Amino acid sequence: MRKRPDMGAVARVVGVVFCMLLVVGSLLSYDGMMHERERQNHLYFPSGRFLREASLGFREAVADYLWFRFIQYYGAFAKGHNDMRYFDLLVDSITRLDPRFVEAYHFASLVAWSDLGSFPKSLDLLKRGILNNPDAAKLPFQVGFTYYVFYKDYPRASFWFETAAKCGDATDRERRFAAFARHKAGDERVSLELWKTLLASTDNPQMIDLARKMINEISAKLQAARPAVGPVLEGP
Repeated sequence: MRKRPDMGAVARVVGVVFCMLLVVGSLLSYDGMMHERERQNHLYFPSGRFLREASLGFREAVADYLWFRFIQYYGAFAKGHNDMRYFDLLVDSITRLDPRFVEAYHFASLVAWSDLGSFPKSLDLLKRGILNNPDAAKLPFQVGFTYYVFYKDYPRASFWFETAAKCGDATDRERRFAAFARHKAGDERVSLELWKTLLASTDNPQMIDLARKMINEISAKLQAARPAVGPVLEGP
């Protein structure tokens, strides 16, 4: 007796093929319009939500393909061939399809502030990534770096560096910046504890020397700041 085909599997395959054809068609349309600014308004690209539903069990594969095209799209922007008007749509599609794609959030955040001049957009992308990847140190680290370097908001930078330092893939870099940021914010006692944590966790000779130096400097500063105790007066 002939075995009947699994109609559910057939439907999934058809759905994925349709999704890929739609994506490829949209991107080919973009390629054809790249040098014709006026016609770009007619480009249709499916939303991230639609792609997520249509791609069924192949979301990561579609996300990888879109990521490859996003890199090409950014390369064309760097050469002056487009104005990045589809940046948000592409990034949203990629991250909806694969919320665990850490590098997509990270790279898009760099593009947002360095090329589009939008620090709020950059921070929003990173924080969306953190919600989906709470144990990836590079995302909170980049948030902390943005607050530290561009906003000069050292307390807030400290919070995010410390968040990064607690991630499973944290390195000496995250712990070092957390300690420095607390020092910069004026939280000497917290900074001291963070330097001690770094000293206890690293085997890098340079980090060991730096941590010891900072521990000695901060300890001496805290000691000097203690109020002097006057002589004890005896009663009659």
